[in-house]
Amino acid sequence: MKREYADGGRWMRRALLLLVFTGLLLAAGGWGAPASYAADDCHTKQLRTARVTTSVRLKHDGENYSRAETQLSVQVPKSWKPARNLLLNGDTERYRAAMRCVLRYPGDLYPYRDTEGRPWAPRVTVQEKWITVDQVAVTYVDDRRDRDFGPWRITVGKRYWTLALTRPPALDHSWWQRITVDLGGRAARSVSPTPTEGSATHLVWTRPKAGGRTLDVVVEVQPPATKALATRWNEKPWYLARSVAWMAWDLTLFGVLLYLVRVLRRSPVSSVPTPAERATRRNLLLWSCLTAGVVLVFELDDQMPSLAGDYGVLSWWPEHRAAIHLMLAACGGAALCFFGRPRAGAVAAVVAATAYPVAVAVVPERFGLPANIWLHEDNVKDVQHLRDTHGFLWLAVACGCVAFVWMVATLAAAQRLRLAPRLTSSGASQRGRFPWWALPACAALSAALVALGLWATRNAWKQETWLSTAGWDPYYDRWRLAYVANQGLAWFPSTWPDWFPLWTGWLTGMAMLLAVLAARSAAPGAARVAPRMPDSLVLAVFFVAMVAPSPGWYVGLPAPLLSVPPVLAAGWALLALGRRRSVLGQELVPGTPLRAVIKESDRRWLIESARKYRDLHSQLRQWEQGDRDGERAELETKLDLLHRWNPDDTASPYSGDPLPASVDAVELALAWGPRATWWLNARRAAILAAVLALPATGVAFWADRVRGPLWSNMTREQFGIAGLVEYVIASEAIWAAAGFVLGALWRVLPGRRGPAKALGLGLVYAAPVALHWVVTRALGESFGTWALDVALTVLVLTSTGVAMDIGTFRQEDHYWPTRMTLLLSIYQLRTASVQLAFFVAQLVALVGVWQQLKGNDPTVLIQPQPPTGTQGGPPEGGTP
Repeated sequence: MKREYADGGRWMRRALLLLVFTGLLLAAGGWGAPASYAADDCHTKQLRTARVTTSVRLKHDGENYSRAETQLSVQVPKSWKPARNLLLNGDTERYRAAMRCVLRYPGDLYPYRDTEGRPWAPRVTVQEKWITVDQVAVTYVDDRRDRDFGPWRITVGKRYWTLALTRPPALDHSWWQRITVDLGGRAARSVSPTPTEGSATHLVWTRPKAGGRTLDVVVEVQPPATKALATRWNEKPWYLARSVAWMAWDLTLFGVLLYLVRVLRRSPVSSVPTPAERATRRNLLLWSCLTAGVVLVFELDDQMPSLAGDYGVLSWWPEHRAAIHLMLAACGGAALCFFGRPRAGAVAAVVAATAYPVAVAVVPERFGLPANIWLHEDNVKDVQHLRDTHGFLWLAVACGCVAFVWMVATLAAAQRLRLAPRLTSSGASQRGRFPWWALPACAALSAALVALGLWATRNAWKQETWLSTAGWDPYYDRWRLAYVANQGLAWFPSTWPDWFPLWTGWLTGMAMLLAVLAARSAAPGAARVAPRMPDSLVLAVFFVAMVAPSPGWYVGLPAPLLSVPPVLAAGWALLALGRRRSVLGQELVPGTPLRAVIKESDRRWLIESARKYRDLHSQLRQWEQGDRDGERAELETKLDLLHRWNPDDTASPYSGDPLPASVDAVELALAWGPRATWWLNARRAAILAAVLALPATGVAFWADRVRGPLWSNMTREQFGIAGLVEYVIASEAIWAAAGFVLGALWRVLPGRRGPAKALGLGLVYAAPVALHWVVTRALGESFGTWALDVALTVLVLTSTGVAMDIGTFRQEDHYWPTRMTLLLSIYQLRTASVQLAFFVAQLVALVGVWQQLKGNDPTVLIQPQPPTGTQGGPPEGGTP
């Protein structure tokens, strides 16, 4: 008995120890975890009285991709236990847990959404008995992923899209008072359950009182064909379509530049080309070939992972994609750097800065990085090794080196372009001086760009995981570190060549063509009045490729080539009209137009004749009501004498010949312009346009980067903040370049005064925008702010034309108290009429800008799908 009793006691002790051990395990597993793990931390029974309304609106017309916007309003009673937590700071865990109850799945501690844009955080308001949470969420259906936004999900099929309500579980038994679905003018293919009210395109479900069966709303709709087509370009094999479209533009431009080089070689300004001509032509050829090769390499690098995965070509490429990007980005920048040929110190810095990223790409393990550089949060060993070896820092340094190499390459190329038009001998070197401060400045800017990119990645992380638990969980810390390391650093070498050379290469191309024109304009025997045919061809390429807008994105594909024909057609028509109707195109004698006779030495006679002409006309206006016929006849005789070619130029065979009947002395002076040659006129107009465009740049900056949610979008783009500086530089460069073309063609454009000449060029600029408007109306896509862009461009060009006219009579500045009074004298207009015209123009401009911007919601930034062969989505088991 004692033994049996002992055995029974031993069994009881073991059972008790097992029970205690199990309890400790359960306690240890739950220790430190947030209350969200509890069975009913949301106190669902207390939310039965909560009132919920939601609406969703699909918008197809006027959008590049179908837009879906939802509004959710949840009224929870103040008696709900976590209600007060809704008023806390968004970084607190209690706030996030409460928000997960009313907006998401409370049991999912790691909610992740990269398909949802939120213009602002949920707005929480307090009433007498309720606390209300209002959330707005937006998504754009630009691919065939399922898209969760707010309490809704869009499932994209080949023909039909399914819109389904996904209620937060804690609100399953709440009072869903009203559910509204606006299908954007299109009837549904199927609806479940039957709506309470509404129409075929506007469905409404209402519940007059709490309780009853919950509504599982599911609507199937067929989108417009263009919007459905726009979602296909990430699928096999259609993802090649975008590359084909861009490469068509790049290869066409490459072919045009090669043809331009051939024309310039065959048509030098003088019989023996100057060293500057040869150098600028050679630079253009080398730069065209080098950039074409770089574009091909990086386009192939972007598409090779998809091709490898779908067709089994180079199957190792996707796994090592980040390393390949890093190596190619560093070597591509070095290749462009050697085009600039900087001095030995800069070359040594570039070689070192190129070698380091290559070493990181080849042996990433030596720098504490995973074998393929891409970090997985589930791999605890790799994450810990990264922390212990400071691999994050070494990868950041590699990204900074990539940026440094490209910056040095850009500055070196700029130095080469600056020196080429000044060469005076064939043996002179184009090796840039490269100032001593450039290297540390490039290093500092590179570090700043990497830091800003990491900061933007952190902001994007907060946007996509704003309801995830934080600050206590090791998995969350690993997840966040992996996200920032992958998106902010490992992916940096892939996005850098798509961003930095996109606009610096464009600026370099602009400078390259300007250098060619500068060298040809300084050569012996160069045209002084207007550009000759080869120079006009360079100007045409300059305007089409660097200045004219290229707004074409249709059904999700770029179409830059579509903007070329309208620009060329409008430019040809403008110049053809100018040959017949411009002031200098009028014939002084049969077969001899004024542009063949006039020269800079005639300027003094032009200005004096124009001044006398204005004085005489002023006297005539004063005598309009008088009867002094004799004096009037005397004035008319003087005017007739002024209407003759320069009588002081006795060497000219046309001295004293009458001017064309439609040309007076003032118009002749204005047609010649403020400077001696067409090149100097172009330079003057470019400077004036750049200065006068500063207010226009501010307006465009606000419209395209600041208004609505656009400003907050900048903080989540990897190069968003740097893109602001890029935007300002690019805007100023485009308007300065447009002014340059205006000045270069000043003497051959139709119109008798500067504003008329500017209007003609403005119409050429607007030609592709007009075509874009027609196509977007036909396809139901967004027109954007292009109308504002055209209005601002015409305003800048018109102001430049007025400033050029004032500059033509700059010798008279000391005769007039202000430039405005001088302008009134030049244009021979009364002050009242000018003020009235100015007032009307301002009203028209204000109305146009208002109509352009009101109700035009800017696009909310939504992070793109993670690249092929990488991990960037939610963790396993998490709700997308």
